Amino acid sequence: MEKQVNLNDFYRKKYMTYQKKENFVQDLNPLVKLNILLAIGIICVLLTDFKWRLAICALYYVIAFAGKKFRSFGLLFTGLAISFLAFLSVIRQLSVEGSHVLFSIFGWKWTMEGWESALDMTMTLCGFSGAVILFFTLTEMRDLMYALEKKGVSHVTSYVILASMQTITDLKKTSQTIMDSQRARGVETEGNLLVRVKALVPVISPLFLSALTSAEEKAISMDARAFSVKRDHTFLRELQPAPIYEVILAVIVDLCLIALIGMKITGRLG
Repeated sequence: MEKQVNLNDFYRKKYMTYQKKENFVQDLNPLVKLNILLAIGIICVLLTDFKWRLAICALYYVIAFAGKKFRSFGLLFTGLAISFLAFLSVIRQLSVEGSHVLFSIFGWKWTMEGWESALDMTMTLCGFSGAVILFFTLTEMRDLMYALEKKGVSHVTSYVILASMQTITDLKKTSQTIMDSQRARGVETEGNLLVRVKALVPVISPLFLSALTSAEEKAISMDARAFSVKRDHTFLRELQPAPIYEVILAVIVDLCLIALIGMKITGRLG
């Protein structure tokens, strides 16, 4: 009897209370979080001062640290920033003419103007993409779609997006399982490019069949749960509505963005 009471208390706490992660940043309402981060990303694009852009990029790391996602965000964002800088450095050195030559590689002159242009474009791209990466690092896709569905988005649209994202994850896991199975059967999966291409042939067919089977299982599950019924659907997760202080925070950031746009239009901001 006591065990039954404990189970009832467990399920009541799990499914009948607001789902929280006990972290202020992660527990922000998904739409509020999206609003704030996108506004900050746009602000970073509008600002032309390198110091402000660098400060906003540093702010992303601070937010990720506060949200206990510093490692996952830091690795992805830093790698993206390095990739942007490396690619744009080459492109801008080829397309930007400059008079201040830093060094020369086999007659190819690398100029200060090219570096400055590459760095400026890198900070612009990182300023906006960092906001997007940080949002999806801190927010589960199911929470975002739940919040959108509460605002009137069709449950069909919500399911399609969630299923697409989940399919990518499932296919990655399935492909790894198939590769391990083929390796156990003696199929060469390691080596040069030609060997890897040959290894794809015995992997693609099982992966394709697995995807078809998974789609059929999902369709049966949807029918069993009356997915197509024209009425409000129930949810196993319940997110807390955005408190007033979260709304105020989002409004403040939006007002800063509007003021910045106004200054940009009137020419007060270079």
